[in-house]
Amino acid sequence: MLAIIGAIIGLFGSLLPEWLKFMNNKEDHKHEIEMGKLQMETVKLQGEIKLAELNATADVEEVKALYASAKPERSGIRFLDGIMLFYNSSVRPTITYLFMFTYMMVKYATFMSYTQAGYSWQQSVQAIWNGEDFAVFSTILGYWFGGRMMKWSLERVKGKK
Repeated sequence: MLAIIGAIIGLFGSLLPEWLKFMNNKEDHKHEIEMGKLQMETVKLQGEIKLAELNATADVEEVKALYASAKPERSGIRFLDGIMLFYNSSVRPTITYLFMFTYMMVKYATFMSYTQAGYSWQQSVQAIWNGEDFAVFSTILGYWFGGRMMKWSLERVKGKK
């Protein structure tokens, strides 16, 4: 009996160091896998940062190119250069003002038609102001004031996905 117990202890005694080595290797491999995952995430984040940096640089370069192409050539005559500078910087606002003036005149004429037909001024305003008018004003305000805000908002939405 003592010989059998000695044989079993001898058998398990020789297997114990191998089992401990196996368990230690298992933990080492798990740690290496986790480190590999963390390294892959780091490389991915570095790539995203680099891409965002390239996009920002491209945006800056695009704006610089737009300003450079819109810059008028100087003739050397200060008066003419001043007129051209003013004209180039006022084209879009002038078109906006002209459109708004025309739009207001059409709305005013429509308002006057309604009031002359016997409608009260409240009824006339309700009749001439509708969803399309709101869309026109939203588009104009969005063009002049919302471009950068929209771009910023879209980038934030993309970042949360």
